[in-house]
Amino acid sequence: MSRGWLLSGSPYCSIDRTFTSTFYFPHKATKTDQIVRIHRNPIYLAREHKQMIDNGQVKNHSGLAPKLGISRVRICQILNLLKLDSLIVQELEKLGDPLEAKIITERILRPHVNKSFREQKELLYTLKTLFKI
Repeated sequence: MSRGWLLSGSPYCSIDRTFTSTFYFPHKATKTDQIVRIHRNPIYLAREHKQMIDNGQVKNHSGLAPKLGISRVRICQILNLLKLDSLIVQELEKLGDPLEAKIITERILRPHVNKSFREQKELLYTLKTLFKI
């Protein structure tokens, strides 16, 4: 007889297979236990990223990506927001950082980077009327 056969639940092998488990569940989450989300202004975020590259903390987008834990493409998308018209960028900066709510995001602003000033201004007007900022 092989040993493996004896240890695999054979009636000739008496292994005590009875056990007990006790589970403790944490108390129910309250508002104080919940994570507080911080909504960053994407223009401030873009300026911070650009400043890190300009200061020499990192060499380029590829060096910044692993440091921040996001992809190089995402870094490029965020930095491209600085290509918006300077007046639009100034207006968005006036909102401050962090934002009270998720008013503006990089994904909302991204399609408007290469559009005309008039179209960018319409976006800003829409944001201001929707969110009363």
